[in-house]
Amino acid sequence: MHNAIRPFDGMNGELVQSATLDALRMAQMNFAREEYDRLERLILQQIVPALGGRTAPASEDICRHLEQVRTFSGNFCWQHRSVGAAHVAKEVRP
Repeated sequence: MHNAIRPFDGMNGELVQSATLDALRMAQMNFAREEYDRLERLILQQIVPALGGRTAPASEDICRHLEQVRTFSGNFCWQHRSVGAAHVAKEVRP
């Protein structure tokens, strides 16, 4: 049995169904984005300098992972931010 891992190609794909985010899910994405921003600031302002700056190998790896989380999460459903802002649901916490 051969399991080939293919590289991600965002340009090719198939839309299988529409995605629907209810108010709770939108609130969770808003909350996750806020928490990620706090974590990223902490890492970039305190941990990366302690490791020797952005050019240190460990810092480069950390920064790359931070960027990948934001990119592959769609910035925590940022494209749907107007829907979330239209609801009081942004005050809901998981």
